Amino acid sequence: MKKAVLIIALLVGFVGYQQNAPAEPQVVASSSELDQVSKAFSEIQSTEDKVLIYKLFSGSAEYLKNCKSLQATQQFDPILGRVQSSYGWNREKYPAFTDSVSAYLVAAGYNVPKPLTTDQERLDFAGIFEGLAEATKYE
Repeated sequence: MKKAVLIIALLVGFVGYQQNAPAEPQVVASSSELDQVSKAFSEIQSTEDKVLIYKLFSGSAEYLKNCKSLQATQQFDPILGRVQSSYGWNREKYPAFTDSVSAYLVAAGYNVPKPLTTDQERLDFAGIFEGLAEATKYE
């Protein structure tokens, strides 16, 4: 699970947060962004990395659905950053994949701070990572 969170942290480093942006409704990314994620993911040769990536996204979705201590989306960013630092994931290892995930995260509104005070807000935020988990499902 910790290794999985690392990849999200890697991607968050590319996207970042807009610190003073007002809270906005969840943005729904188009399927084309997820298609690009899936395409770039399919080009990764390492089975170990594919499994890790999938676990990262699915684990993050589950964490976000259930973590009631987070009150705003931007509180998730430092968690990911700490995990990334502890594992030292190389951002350039899969640049096409990283770029496609970053594009999806921006399109999904990940970089715009939003509250996480209701179950629905948590589910909406977790949905970003559920989409990534589905696009990177490795069998």
